[in-house]
Amino acid sequence: MPDTLLLTKLLPPPSREHLVKRSRLLEKLDLESERKLTLVSAPAGYGKTSLLASWVASSERETAWLTLDPTDNIAGRYARYLAAALGRVRPELETDAIDALLNAFSEGPPLVLVLDDYHHVDAPEAHALTLLLLERSPPQLHLIISTRVDPPLPLAKLRVQGELSEIRSAELRFNAEELSSFLEGMDLTLGRGDRTELLTRTEGWVAGLQLAALSLQGREQVGSFIERFTGTDRYVLDYLTEEVLMRQPQEIQDFLALSSILERLSGDLCQAVTGQAETQARLEELEKRNLFVIPLDDERRWYRYHPFFQDLLRQRLANARPDLLPVLHRRASDWYEKHGSPGEAFQHALEAGDYRAAAKLVSKQQQAESIHRLLRSSLHLGETEEPLEVLLQQVLERGLAPGETSRLIQAVMLPEGMREVDYGWLEPLSERELEIVRLLAAGLPNKAIARQLDISLNTVKTHTKNLYSKLEVGSRTQAIAKAQELGLI
Repeated sequence: MPDTLLLTKLLPPPSREHLVKRSRLLEKLDLESERKLTLVSAPAGYGKTSLLASWVASSERETAWLTLDPTDNIAGRYARYLAAALGRVRPELETDAIDALLNAFSEGPPLVLVLDDYHHVDAPEAHALTLLLLERSPPQLHLIISTRVDPPLPLAKLRVQGELSEIRSAELRFNAEELSSFLEGMDLTLGRGDRTELLTRTEGWVAGLQLAALSLQGREQVGSFIERFTGTDRYVLDYLTEEVLMRQPQEIQDFLALSSILERLSGDLCQAVTGQAETQARLEELEKRNLFVIPLDDERRWYRYHPFFQDLLRQRLANARPDLLPVLHRRASDWYEKHGSPGEAFQHALEAGDYRAAAKLVSKQQQAESIHRLLRSSLHLGETEEPLEVLLQQVLERGLAPGETSRLIQAVMLPEGMREVDYGWLEPLSERELEIVRLLAAGLPNKAIARQLDISLNTVKTHTKNLYSKLEVGSRTQAIAKAQELGLI
């Protein structure tokens, strides 16, 4: 006797209260529904299902919906559910034959078939059936696939043919307007600065914003909470652990943990640090799996982790294998020094606790004396003959984190080849503004920058406003992008 089909899998989830209407994405779904396939592909928590359920509820198109789960890999089960989903639109067709259903729809009005949570499907015969839908479906049928992992379908071919529409994490991130609407629906009132900081920290990740809203309920010190809100927040930690990390094979979990010490990831660098082979292929696989890996260029040479995911990975590595941390950072430092990046080499040497190596790297820079004065000032020392490595150790022993010390020093230490900057028609930045834009790029909030440079918060804000004006930008993100374009960072 065949399995009983669950009718709930054939119904889109109801719209939730306080759901943000994402007009720009709904419009894109409308405009591009004439193509064969719309792929909505992003990591967990980016609002894929909510977006599609909202679109179905507002659309006048006939829509068939199927939510997939791991049981749909059983032979024949996926085909039966597909037939049931299509059959709900035309209940007069009493058949489980996909070909017969497709033929029937070829004579009717346009039809949309939504396959939600497609990442649960990994059986080759199931993918073959989906490919059959794409290749043999009538022009009236538009397929929408929502997934955490890019499916093994001819996406490149469809893209070239103009038959593929894509909505990925970059578009699914909340923008400032959507965040304001979301907070209003949650009865949370945040100032403009706090909203900007929250959006910057989460990078628009919808689940992260929802979890932050849970933690913000009833809090009085909103600003201080947002400054401390990271991937190690208990709600974020539980979500990413349960929904993302623990669903991965052990070899991927190991690679993620070992490579999490790196701010940027490349195949060669990851191989040097992790000791694993074929790391470039691994990074490309992680990108396809949407494992919170963000490409930094179009050549797939450099990547980074979403900061919240990186926080989780680093905490797990520190708890499970603290003995590995100095080893991994030492390897990273050696790689960066070999490849002509003294700033990054210095940071990893500090993280490894190798003060001698860190001091040696600084001593090679033209700004060595300036850095020496900076460390003496931070320690409230006058003239001293203490060697640089001793000063570095003393700074760290007084509670300043290695990463913060490194960012402070790198704000002074310019890499070779970046001393002459062509600003074009823009007004050049002052030395203080250069320090601040580099610390902004390092991820420090304004209060931390004020502490690092021993200036007031208002002074930081004034310098930031001035550098925004000089660079002709309106936000931290735009300032960082412009500074990178000019070669300032």
